[in-house]
Amino acid sequence: MHPLSRLSLLFCILVLTITAFKFYPRWENTGSEATLSWDASGYYMYLPAIFIYKDIKQCAFRDSILQKYHPTPDFQQAYFHEKSGNFVMKYSSGLALASLPFFWIGHLWASSSSTYPADGFSYPYQISLGVGLFLLSLFGLYFLRLVLLKYYKDRTVALMLLIYVLGTNYINYAAIDQAMTHSLLFTVYTLLIWCTIRFYETLRWKYAILIGLLAGFATLTRPTEIIAIMLPVFWGLSAWSSIQERFKFILTHYLKLFLAVLLFIIVVSIQPMYWKYATGEWIVYSYGEQGFSWLRPHIYDYILSYRCGWLRYTPMMVLPFVGLWAFYKKNENTIPIIGFTFLSFYLVTAWDVWDYGGTAGRAMVQYYPILAFPFAALIEYADQKKWSQYLLYPGLVFLAYLNVWWVYQAHGGQVQALELSRAYYRAKVGRWTADEEDKKLLDNKYVFRGEPHDPKVIYKNNFDTDTSTILVETDGNKQIRMNKETQFSPTYTVAQSGQFKKWIRVKAKFSCTNKEWDLWRQTQFIVKFYQGEKEIQANMIRVHRFITDGESKELYLDAKTPDNFTKASVLFWHADSDKELWIDNLEIITFEK
Repeated sequence: MHPLSRLSLLFCILVLTITAFKFYPRWENTGSEATLSWDASGYYMYLPAIFIYKDIKQCAFRDSILQKYHPTPDFQQAYFHEKSGNFVMKYSSGLALASLPFFWIGHLWASSSSTYPADGFSYPYQISLGVGLFLLSLFGLYFLRLVLLKYYKDRTVALMLLIYVLGTNYINYAAIDQAMTHSLLFTVYTLLIWCTIRFYETLRWKYAILIGLLAGFATLTRPTEIIAIMLPVFWGLSAWSSIQERFKFILTHYLKLFLAVLLFIIVVSIQPMYWKYATGEWIVYSYGEQGFSWLRPHIYDYILSYRCGWLRYTPMMVLPFVGLWAFYKKNENTIPIIGFTFLSFYLVTAWDVWDYGGTAGRAMVQYYPILAFPFAALIEYADQKKWSQYLLYPGLVFLAYLNVWWVYQAHGGQVQALELSRAYYRAKVGRWTADEEDKKLLDNKYVFRGEPHDPKVIYKNNFDTDTSTILVETDGNKQIRMNKETQFSPTYTVAQSGQFKKWIRVKAKFSCTNKEWDLWRQTQFIVKFYQGEKEIQANMIRVHRFITDGESKELYLDAKTPDNFTKASVLFWHADSDKELWIDNLEIITFEK
């Protein structure tokens, strides 16, 4: 039965396995690219704190872990609770609970090894967590197939599995960033939907038990997943008039409902019990100043930002929203699916840290099982007419190509895949190569390719006769030295007296003592244009994108000159960096092309 979807599932498992074990096995990496790094290390931190160090309050082991494994630049996994004097884990404990068996496999391995320390972050823990959570992601794909086959054709389900694996960022969070919460929650949602379907078909107690446990576990993993409860409550409803019948059904089977609710509460209560133990308070908000803008969700930024917009980098997922009308016309499960779609999207976009650490699309991955319903409805609607097939299927191939491009570039390709500017995105999206000049487009929309024709030098300064107090003389050569104390250079200005042509190129020599890795603290090389005292255009590049420890390099910044400007100025801003940078030989040339 259902041979196409079975074959598609096997192919998808093969693709995911190759991606996880051959293309980018995170457990083979170190530092911030390891399996247990950034947010993943925060969700996981409960386990070593409890079972290895037996110190979940003070986390005195934190500095040794940071110094040895560098999962984050500083201790971001917990925050200091002033009232109790203890640390509180930032993230809730659901992922740690799911990771427990894999943690113990890694711990037993490390404890019996003479090579790896049993410290919670050595290689046995990295690979055990990575492989274990990867296997859980495969369960999600398996049960998604079973769920969709209840409502859609075998061919449609086969295509949906291929689309999710090849055409969306699900492949990234299932096979590469599997230690994040998203692929785990993807699996939880597919199981929840499957158990809900089976409960309404059979009314068996075991499905009521599983519904309570799964909804509770989703909420324990991310508190906003409390919205999961609307799926079993409203499943099967397509008209508001039928809600009264659903309440009658609940009253008839109230004991099953009571048990599901009780189990939900027991699972969710793990978090407040931890907070009470760690701080003496039952409820603790561990996200500091981060919160929600309920009245002004960040819809445009979340979906279309060039930095990390969900549909910029996973454009395939615009199609479920296109398919909502086709799904609505099916008149089947419209209340839970359409209601959940908009509610989940609202929650995700209302979060003030809308870029989610640089990968905005990840926050929707766990909801892809729900979005699969309107997506599949769109496919079956398009299959009814030839013209819509000619439009849809080439589009699916193109969008899958963009997704494969993004996944590849995000993990080792030449093209930068996140934190982009409009200019860089438009120049490089879908392309496989990039060079140093392309990186300038991340900050500056102008890059002049080739050699300037008939260039004219209009300003030159080696600073040897400059009397500025920030200049430092070494062996008779004066240079600007930028450091923690010197954040701004002098401003070097050239008046417009007819010598400026269509383009200018500003050059300088930079010598780096230690590279500044923090993007927002990298030194900015800036040129500004003015009408009188009014600034009308500014262009800049970040110097440390192009230079590393102990390196000296000449860099240049290109800009098109605006109309009717009266002067141009050049300056350097150190952006609060404490790293030392030396600047010499400033030069401005102008040219037509």
